[in-house]
Amino acid sequence: MTTAATDNLLRATPDEGDALEALRHQIDEIVREHRAARLVGPDGETLEIPASAFHALQLVVQGMARGQTMTLVPHGKELTTQEAADLLHVSRPHLVKLLQDGTIPYYKVGTHRRVRIQDALDYRAQRAVTRRQKLDELTELSEELEGGYR
Repeated sequence: MTTAATDNLLRATPDEGDALEALRHQIDEIVREHRAARLVGPDGETLEIPASAFHALQLVVQGMARGQTMTLVPHGKELTTQEAADLLHVSRPHLVKLLQDGTIPYYKVGTHRRVRIQDALDYRAQRAVTRRQKLDELTELSEELEGGYR
């Protein structure tokens, strides 16, 4: 696995696929059977892994086993406009419009805009809720139409 220290980017190498899949299966088994895990050191000393850390490991391994690149980002981090756009899967110009119209809060450092990661995540969550509501409305409308979807 390679990691970039500056951005916490986690990417498996092609030869790690089988090992990650085996690890994913092992973690799933631990969750099913025990709900807790222990770390065993080289000297045999064991330490229980806190549930939150084990869950994080589970999510990272699942993603990497599917071939996804994972990024670990602390919640207090500020994002550049490009980083925020990448997180939201939108273009940078579209993100700038969202910032300028006040949809997503931002502040400036010199001439550069910065977005708090929590603000970007809040927008993403609200966008998902809105999408779900609109999809539900469309489903209802299509079911009400004569000859509609059923």
